[in-house]
Amino acid sequence: MAQNETITTPNESKNTKKKKKHKIALKATLVGHKDAVWCVAFEPNRNDILATCSSDKTVKIWKRNGVKRDDDDDDDVKSSHHQTCEFRCVCTLDGVHERTIRSVSWSPCGRYLASASFDATVAIYQRAEDEENEEDDEVKFECVAALEGHENEVKSCAWSPSGSLLATCGRDKSVWIWESAPGNHFECVAVLHGHTQDVKKVKWHETEDVLYSASYDDTVKTWKEDLDGDDWSCSGTTKAHESTVWDLTQEKVKEGGRFATVSDDGWVKIWKAGGAQRTEISGSSSSSGKKDDAAPLECSFRSGHDRPILCVDWLGDANRKNSESGNKKQPATLAAGGGDNSVRVYREKETGVWEEAAAVVNAHEDDVNDIAWFSMASEKEETEQSTNYFASASDDGTVKIWTFCSSNVDE
Repeated sequence: MAQNETITTPNESKNTKKKKKHKIALKATLVGHKDAVWCVAFEPNRNDILATCSSDKTVKIWKRNGVKRDDDDDDDVKSSHHQTCEFRCVCTLDGVHERTIRSVSWSPCGRYLASASFDATVAIYQRAEDEENEEDDEVKFECVAALEGHENEVKSCAWSPSGSLLATCGRDKSVWIWESAPGNHFECVAVLHGHTQDVKKVKWHETEDVLYSASYDDTVKTWKEDLDGDDWSCSGTTKAHESTVWDLTQEKVKEGGRFATVSDDGWVKIWKAGGAQRTEISGSSSSSGKKDDAAPLECSFRSGHDRPILCVDWLGDANRKNSESGNKKQPATLAAGGGDNSVRVYREKETGVWEEAAAVVNAHEDDVNDIAWFSMASEKEETEQSTNYFASASDDGTVKIWTFCSSNVDE
């Protein structure tokens, strides 16, 4: 499953080589939902809190216990039988939605949580202040708003980097933008049309209030607020794939980096950021009506998935661990899950050249619907080992916690 890459390490003789070993290992299985789990979302300011949602009409909040280490001298990742990262359910939010909850999203401050449902509504939960009970198991939320407007199933929701805007999308082929106001009020400031089929996903730029939407119509659209601030419009459309675009993610660097899209067609595509502000996945129209500053396709590669790729996440700088190379960052890294029940990690060997670094073929017993990297700030890595963590959600009703580990081994 894992692939080996041969490297020559600095300050060693030319004849000395090391193998870079990559492994994915299961660390914990979160059981609690009674039906398919659709989304995993880590609280942005403290990755020890996780929100999940399900076809069982509930949102669950999980809190991490911490990390245990086995007394084992083996440099490899520990077996899946030695689970070292445990979460416990500390809150269940129910009785609000009447159908499947497809998506959850935290506000940047971590105080609000939005949930999007097939009942055509979006719920906004406010987290109770808990500074005095930081170590307690109990985490309390109150539903403070219900957003209505979509004609039918709402499939995705996402908060903007500023925290003032919430985007939603759905089966009605539309994208809605809501603005928060004092007193937990939300006003719809734009209803965006342009997609010709269901809109599967909305994602914001990492640092700017620029929105992207992915659809069954095989395209990704970029949406921006007009200069006068009165409305929003589509600034570009990319025919991204030959089939449904299920997910997109952005390289998490300071000013926002490249984009990755995944699809029903089984391909992963990497896009350079285009446009004057480097926020476009597609070209932007100039005053002359010509397309310029296009965001060219940097590369595309056929994934190891033999069924649709349903989710992807780009490992961010804040989540990267690479102690064996000092201050040097790890290569660009993607985690993906698919309809073949597998989770896979891809790494960039050089610009435009990617390879599958590791995979777990039967990671779940059914489709992998969502995947997300998270950091373990308190974890101290060993000298020759670099470990990153991610979570996956599946139709099998479970959430699983994984490590992706790289270690150097002498040939």
